[in-house]
Amino acid sequence: MEIPKPDGGVRLLGIPTVIDRMVQQSIAQVLVPVFEPVFSEHSCGFRPGRSAHDAVREAYGYYKEGYSHVVDIDMAKYFDSKP
Repeated sequence: MEIPKPDGGVRLLGIPTVIDRMVQQSIAQVLVPVFEPVFSEHSCGFRPGRSAHDAVREAYGYYKEGYSHVVDIDMAKYFDSKP
C-alpha cells in the first residue's frame, strides 16, 4: 500500500509477517556484532543504543565549540539515482 507524502511522493507501507520478522531479527543478531565496530562513532541512525537525541547532543556540542553548520545526510534516495 502506498501512503501519500506531503511533498508529493509516496511512502510504502507493509506489515511484515511473523516469519519475516523472525528472519530479520535472526540476521540482525548475526550481522550487528560484525559490522557495529566498524561504523563511525559519529553515526547515530538505526544503531543499537543510539538515537536522534544523541545526534542532536553531538551537534550541540560542536555548536558550543564554535562550529556554525550541521550537515544531515539522508541516504534513502541515493541509490535510486542512476549515474
